[in-house]
Amino acid sequence: MLDPLSPTFTVDVLALGIIIGWLFVWSMHLIAIIYGKYRLHRKVVKFPAEHPYPGVSILKPLMGVDPHLLGNLETFFTLNYPKFELLICVEDESDPAIMIAKSLIEKYPGVNARLFIGGEDVGVNPKINNMQPGYAAAKYELIMISDSGIRVKEDTLLDMVSYMRDDIALVHQMPFTYDRDGFAATFEKIYFGTIQSRIYLSAEFFSIICHTGMSTLMRKKLIDEVGGIRSFGCYLAEDYFFAKSLRDRGWKSCISSQPALQNSGVCDLSSFQKRLSRWVKLRVAMVPFTMILEPLSECLILGAIAAMSANYLFKWDFTVFYLVHVLAWFLLDWILLCTVQAGSVPFSKFAFAIGWLFREISGPYLFVCAVMDQTIQWRTRTFRLHWGGIAEEIKPKIKLSKICAARRHTSCAASACAPAHPTFAKLSRFAYESTHSSATIRRGVRRLILQQLPRKRAANLDQKQRAERSKKAE
Repeated sequence: MLDPLSPTFTVDVLALGIIIGWLFVWSMHLIAIIYGKYRLHRKVVKFPAEHPYPGVSILKPLMGVDPHLLGNLETFFTLNYPKFELLICVEDESDPAIMIAKSLIEKYPGVNARLFIGGEDVGVNPKINNMQPGYAAAKYELIMISDSGIRVKEDTLLDMVSYMRDDIALVHQMPFTYDRDGFAATFEKIYFGTIQSRIYLSAEFFSIICHTGMSTLMRKKLIDEVGGIRSFGCYLAEDYFFAKSLRDRGWKSCISSQPALQNSGVCDLSSFQKRLSRWVKLRVAMVPFTMILEPLSECLILGAIAAMSANYLFKWDFTVFYLVHVLAWFLLDWILLCTVQAGSVPFSKFAFAIGWLFREISGPYLFVCAVMDQTIQWRTRTFRLHWGGIAEEIKPKIKLSKICAARRHTSCAASACAPAHPTFAKLSRFAYESTHSSATIRRGVRRLILQQLPRKRAANLDQKQRAERSKKAE
């Protein structure tokens, strides 16, 4: 009998634990495929005549435009649902998305659509800030939050509402993608149709919170009970904390039968990998143990350690075990992708193989890079994450010493003039306002120093510096 304290016993237990974990991951593959075939793409059932349709307020936050924004937004104006309002929110009054929203409101006068411009600063989350005015004006009992890149079918809202049973407080769509051309689009569809769908469907089967808020339907009164969406403005991953808040109060959540069709007009590998990196950082901050479990669930890493364990315990050939593991994983991912797609995918099996290998190889690398840096770049703003998911915005800084040095430098060129140049007064004002408006400092100082000085004085300064260098050379 082995001594429990002996190194051999420890290695045996570790190897056995790895094999058990490996089998559990394979069970997730099978659960995702079977549950996906059962749950996804069901026929939408209409409400009986005696049952009134609940009203839905759709919050649509927009920021900037892309080639698909008009088409995506228009699908919400053509929803086949009898009682809804469309609340379009734009934070910046100069955003070109306003023109697109106004054109659609004019095109569909029969749709109850309103445009809210300006947002409200209620926290660090830009999305919450943008949606707050629309949320405050919402009049219906159900709230739907839908990202700008989402495209819907005519019966999507009816499908989501049909799952809002008495014990359900949140219905969400599983993330997927609309069919697009190009390798980047193929890579996105492979990611969302394989690893993301496997985790999402398995979590749904075991009633574990796995909520991505790109398309979500919630009971408004339950969000109002905790202060409305403004109460979640301190988090960047507001979607997770929506679900957690409702779950903590005894309510359930579920997915609808139609996946969310992401159709962003910006589709390139770099942008998508940055998005994946941001999600990793959020998951690690909210659920720290994923820092260990997530890499171990990757195909190539898990296959390697499982092959070593099988070789140690059962003397199975490492290479054969590993190759069979990768091949079986590849085939099950293909089956799952076709299940989520509900038909043929818009690319060949060869393209799938290339995209799948690229994702499996790049996944662990992206994870390591993400956990090494807990700052998040979101559009033009930067945030630092703390444990628990709370975020703080990192304001751009400028050293006052640099401003003073710039003033001394420009004073040399203007020493012959008695009155100070107006630029100096503006620089002083900028220095004073630096703690209040770092964005103004960032835009203004460089412009004032390099662009606003009179050309003649700048030329005189340049000639003086050249003369001094010539004297030194002589």
